[in-house]
Amino acid sequence: MQWDPGGATESKSKFYIYLRFLRIEQTFFSLPMAYMGAFVAIKKIPPIYILVLIFLSLFFLRTAGMTNDNLADREIDAKNPRTRSRPLVTGKISVKEAKIMIILSLIGFFVSAYFVNFYALILSPLVALVVMSYPYMKRYTAFANYQIATVQGLAVFSGAVASLGLYASSFSQLIIGIPWLFVISTIFWAVGFDLYNHIPDSEFDRQMGLHSFAVLLGNKALKFAGVNQILSVVLAFAGDYFYQLGYIGYSATVLHGLIMAYAYYLANKGDFGRAFYYNIYSSVVLGIGVILAVILH
Repeated sequence: MQWDPGGATESKSKFYIYLRFLRIEQTFFSLPMAYMGAFVAIKKIPPIYILVLIFLSLFFLRTAGMTNDNLADREIDAKNPRTRSRPLVTGKISVKEAKIMIILSLIGFFVSAYFVNFYALILSPLVALVVMSYPYMKRYTAFANYQIATVQGLAVFSGAVASLGLYASSFSQLIIGIPWLFVISTIFWAVGFDLYNHIPDSEFDRQMGLHSFAVLLGNKALKFAGVNQILSVVLAFAGDYFYQLGYIGYSATVLHGLIMAYAYYLANKGDFGRAFYYNIYSSVVLGIGVILAVILH
């Protein structure tokens, strides 16, 4: 119950504190999903500069979103025994520093989107709005779990826009070319992974008036997470078939599902920390596998 991916109890350098604050490992774990969208959308390797810009856009937006989330929840986190070691709560990072990080990161995101392509720039405010509004949505509805999951799906979507936007002659052609099966598969995967973070806090969240499916469903929340992840695997298999990714794609999806099943087993045993990270590993396996399928097919 004491596990927290955003905590920083160690007395280490300021740089280390920032990395824990931003949960930097989750940014790198999201990168294969963004690249998966970029590769599948055009069925080939995107230009190197597009891959670099995808990384920069993802880094800046995740930094802004994670910082905003911590800033919005700092008073709540201070009351939760599990999250009291977060840098904004302990004062290792100040409110002023956090606000500066949000401003600079959003500027970096919009500048990166400008250099990606016209479609990326036009869609960037909508993507930013979804990311930045999450910490406030959970004050009102359990579907905030699906909003944060949609943020993960937007990584696949945005990667596809970055590469496909180089060739699409119209907005409708762009939207049709998005690998939607993988976008939606990622959303269902992320609902489960987000619930592993919420279930340990369900009683605290209920007392604080916060909403999630962990609060709404109680003891059935873990099964709900499992159902979402089964849907994720089914849609990933459909994506392998529809986008003709061959045995490499199918193999990656099988491994993706097996790792998620093990994560579910760990969560069922109460080991939500390991379940959380194994669930992330499953997405990395799927993303890399699909990318290899596109390259080698």
